Amino acid sequence: LWTLEQGLGELWTSDVREAWEEVYGTVQSVMEPALVQGLAAIAAEAPRDTKALVEESWALVEKDLDAQAVKFFMRMVEISPASLQLFSFKDAKDLPNHPSVRRHSMLVLRSIGELIATETDAAEMAPALESMAERHASYGVIAEHLDVMLEAL
Repeated sequence: LWTLEQGLGELWTSDVREAWEEVYGTVQSVMEPALVQGLAAIAAEAPRDTKALVEESWALVEKDLDAQAVKFFMRMVEISPASLQLFSFKDAKDLPNHPSVRRHSMLVLRSIGELIATETDAAEMAPALESMAERHASYGVIAEHLDVMLEAL
């Protein structure tokens, strides 16, 4: 949640943090079992106020998504340096400015934004998340990486 906190500045509140933790918890609860077992556990629909807080705070982060995306990726690598080994650009110099890092980090945050914009509950998100989890499992992503993403987000 570091990237969101940095991007929102004074607008980052404990309510916004709790909303993001709840929504990310839903994402994690679906992706984690899919990574481990190839199956997803579908959580209950997020309450309306949670969805509104996430949508409103995301709209503010999206205004500077390119910079926030790189911050997110670099924070993820800072938290879990070993995770860098999962990427083809792991040996790149000047990582924050490397085109592949910028491209991949934008793809990740755009995907999060698309989920927020188009999906209303875990049942609707499940197929997309399961597919993403299966694809990422083949790259070596493990359940613990979801915790790293939450902290970095």
